[in-house]
Amino acid sequence: LISDLRGGADTGLRPLPYLVRCCILDETLRRRAGGLGDISARLDDIAALDLPASRVYIVENVQTGLAFGDEPGAVVFMGLGYGVGSLARLPWVASAACIYWGDLDTHGFAILDRARASLPNLQSALMDEETLLGFRDLWVSEREQPQAAVLPMLSPSEQEVYRGLKEQRWGVNVRLEQERIPWSYAALRLRSCCGKQ
Repeated sequence: LISDLRGGADTGLRPLPYLVRCCILDETLRRRAGGLGDISARLDDIAALDLPASRVYIVENVQTGLAFGDEPGAVVFMGLGYGVGSLARLPWVASAACIYWGDLDTHGFAILDRARASLPNLQSALMDEETLLGFRDLWVSEREQPQAAVLPMLSPSEQEVYRGLKEQRWGVNVRLEQERIPWSYAALRLRSCCGKQ
């Protein structure tokens, strides 16, 4: 029954497509997409959109992505997990300033590492020791951690936080989920990392 619902060779049905979700934060860019602001579509369909975005945010949590307000030239992608590198197939993403904000845990850094392999100029936001320690009361526990001791695409400061998490420097399997961070704080830091006030 499960294979019937998902599709496959035994049923003649096609498998479910891989959908990417993004919000277009700029009214001018929304007009280029037929007025749509919140889109879930196949990657190739999103690649075909003529969206000359100047800034692309990539966040892990859907609720975080939906918290963004209007911003000139900006688009936010959400919920891609380890599939984040697929965004490099979008010509208009590869040419934009890209900012990644993931959960502050070992998997968040592993996703950032993987994304940088495809988007080498990707900048991280809110993935630093100051943010981690500033919200100690919001920590939860990460179930399991990646095996890698070093992630080669991380910056030295990112690598240091990753190493601290792996070595249990601040506690056992510490995790700060991005949606737990107050949006007022996060929005200010995001604007700052982009050179905006």
